[in-house]
Amino acid sequence: MSLVGFAKVQSAGDYTIKQAILDSLDLVQYQFAKDIQNVVIKPNMCYYWDYTTGQTTDPKFVAALIDVIRARVSSDVNISIVESDASAMKCKYAFKMLGYEKMARRCGVALINLSEDKSEVIESVIGGQSFRFTLPRTIQNADLRVNVPKIKYMGGTKITCALKNIYGCN
Repeated sequence: MSLVGFAKVQSAGDYTIKQAILDSLDLVQYQFAKDIQNVVIKPNMCYYWDYTTGQTTDPKFVAALIDVIRARVSSDVNISIVESDASAMKCKYAFKMLGYEKMARRCGVALINLSEDKSEVIESVIGGQSFRFTLPRTIQNADLRVNVPKIKYMGGTKITCALKNIYGCN
């Protein structure tokens, strides 16, 4: 099931990013399953643009999300941040340039380039139609998959959001 909750953070004052995430989860009445062992977080790292451009996910947001997951699930849950290489972007550089390497060390999480991950062809039936596609094992083995896109404007589609970000998992 896909759920969306919005909470606005105007400044870092009394209302923190972590509190906004908690409020968003409460808005959609989301409860984490207690048996979660592996979590995959897919931020938007479409290019080497810093988060201040509005094009990529702020690593401070992902760090706050990690804190929320550990507080609500378990302090020792395995968390991975994932992205795939693109024609004009390589993960090893994006992780470093966008601040994810430092954040991952500080938070004790793994950074995984899905382009280098083992993958398998899986079959899924949707609306009576069968689809075959390749899915990285890290995604397959996750108990919880969290998509952290950036809402952006694009000329042809007017808005981009969650679905386009998931494309980076393949």
